[in-house]
Amino acid sequence: MHSLTTRDVAKRGLFELLESDVERQRREGGPLMRPLVAESPAMRRALALAERAAAARSTVLLIGETGTGKEQLARHIHDLSPRCEGPFVPVNCAALPSGLLESELFGHEKGAFTGADQRRLGRFELANGGTLLLDEVGELPGPAQVALLRVLQEREITRLGGGQPVRVDVRLIAATHRDLRAEVRAGRFREDLFFRVHVVPVELPPLRERPEDIEPLAQLFLERFGREAGRPARALSASALALLLRHPWPGNVRELQNIAERLVVVGEAGSIEAEELAAVLPGVSPEDAPAAECPPSLWEQERRLLVEALARTGHNQTHAARQLQISREQLRTRIKRYGLLAG
Repeated sequence: MHSLTTRDVAKRGLFELLESDVERQRREGGPLMRPLVAESPAMRRALALAERAAAARSTVLLIGETGTGKEQLARHIHDLSPRCEGPFVPVNCAALPSGLLESELFGHEKGAFTGADQRRLGRFELANGGTLLLDEVGELPGPAQVALLRVLQEREITRLGGGQPVRVDVRLIAATHRDLRAEVRAGRFREDLFFRVHVVPVELPPLRERPEDIEPLAQLFLERFGREAGRPARALSASALALLLRHPWPGNVRELQNIAERLVVVGEAGSIEAEELAAVLPGVSPEDAPAAECPPSLWEQERRLLVEALARTGHNQTHAARQLQISREQLRTRIKRYGLLAG
């Protein structure tokens, strides 16, 4: 693979992180979340479709295996939508007992049932003016499916124990790891509800189908966990990267995040070699990695170009951006992306 020039990298805008600056800064300052990295064609297509849908009110259905980042993409859609100033309220339908689902979604009045000692607003009311994410919507039991269908049709809810309907203005995003068409055929998911949530389907590819994203994701996690732990950033050797690329990633991006955290927390300083990675990566051994050194990846090339431009200009971002033929704002985005926290 030939080396890229500064102009090539600037024009191509490699490794687009399609999170808003506000959301990215929030996540870097709070609990570590899985970022939306999209160098692979499959992930680029998913994010492009999600972005086009963000401006509308239409219901979006995110489809993907556990750990592929469905909640992150839902937050991204919310951030790009006209409702970005409103609340983003996620609820995992699979995590709630069936007896509590309707109370959680629609709220209840005081005295509605034993233990209901005060009125409680449900997730739909809490999300009013914003976005509600129903994660694992395929796990909803039959009665909750009927109630959800009614809300989507009427745009109003009735709290448990209440008699007056309450209007709600909510943009719904649903997510599932199941094949909802198959669930409809099996009689486990209502067909009329399926058509209500299957307006704009967006499929998130599993990590094993987006190998171009593995290195940038791993490096982002390593750098972020390193900052959290107050340790120098660790880098992957070519042999370690080869092991990552061969792993099937049954846990998807969540599994990669956990591996990166383990390497930072229990590892020593310095480059991550194949032997160290094999000790924490199930099902592989150092012998699986090729002995030959891999050529610099596009991720490494763009990062190196940024480092060199900043060094030449004494970290003057205006001058560095001019040399790279990109805007100063694009440069600042890339500085954050690669962990080059220059002044």
